[in-house]
Amino acid sequence: RVLKLANSAMFAQRSAVSSLERGCTLLGIERLKAVSLGFHLSRAANTKDAASRDIARKVWGHSVFRACMAAEAAKLTAPQHVAEAFVIGLMMDAGIPLAAKILGDPYFAVFKECNTPGKLFRREFDTLPFTHVDVMTVLSRKWRFPELLSRPIELHHTKPAENAKDDPVSRLHRIAYVVGLLELDQQDLTNASLMSTTETGGMLTAQRLLRAGDEEMARVIKSSVAEYRVMIDVFSEVASGLVNIDELATRVQNCLINCMDDQIIEAMARDANGQGGQPDNAPLIISNSRVEIVQEQDGSIVAFVTDSGGRRVVSHRLAKSGETAQTICESLGLEPPTTEDAMKITNRILALAA
Repeated sequence: RVLKLANSAMFAQRSAVSSLERGCTLLGIERLKAVSLGFHLSRAANTKDAASRDIARKVWGHSVFRACMAAEAAKLTAPQHVAEAFVIGLMMDAGIPLAAKILGDPYFAVFKECNTPGKLFRREFDTLPFTHVDVMTVLSRKWRFPELLSRPIELHHTKPAENAKDDPVSRLHRIAYVVGLLELDQQDLTNASLMSTTETGGMLTAQRLLRAGDEEMARVIKSSVAEYRVMIDVFSEVASGLVNIDELATRVQNCLINCMDDQIIEAMARDANGQGGQPDNAPLIISNSRVEIVQEQDGSIVAFVTDSGGRRVVSHRLAKSGETAQTICESLGLEPPTTEDAMKITNRILALAA
């Protein structure tokens, strides 16, 4: 596989590469590390179950592109961790075929209904015992992934806080979130116009998270497609290639342009119904957990962590004074809240107290 990659058109060698030493030198240590570890892990997480094989090949085909784009984005955002970004992009959805194998028909139905990664995750969270992110969280611990890999994988459907730390884990989290937004199924591009990135909220969100200007973003997408042309052959054993690679850059750009549409539509629907935000009894999503904060008849406020079936599994009764979002999360066994999550908790408590 190293020789196959080294002899691809991407490297344009005048003579065939016939030794591993030359092939490894040509690929470079970062690409070699990424491909080697990524291919090993993808095989380890692959399923042989016939019923989920099609899902597995489709997911891995998408994941190879996510890996390529994550690596290209890392050259801008986290240049010391390009290989890690590749592995994160490749492994973030590895739990999908495994969840399909474990849960069977209920998962197939959810997967078929949801045409975007965000919708799939939300439907899993609302209707199934666990999500594909939960599966990858368990695998990350089983494989003893370092935090540099495990945290971005676990948080790839959680929007990074605007004031998050600017450390390697946070940078890789931002990359994982952006590449996790991509819906890479074939789209009808006949009437799709290539909109200016300066006019689109979705693209601007991606650019802000990746700290990339218009030209840099276009270069990331173009380089990702070029890298994908090579990498998909390396992973052909486990992955189905995306169709119409010549149009892939346009599809990716249009996808980023439109990736926030669901959020915008939901916000418009809330406004139309006269709801400026969530109702006071709606669960909050904190650290990938569902948290209910309710007021008891005696006026006290209690916070609960609930499972996907709505069952309350952990509770914490708030003290009359001295409670903060930090202490509440600690008492519920959750990780320290981001600034955004802390604001959600505080606003909910203030709304109940009012």
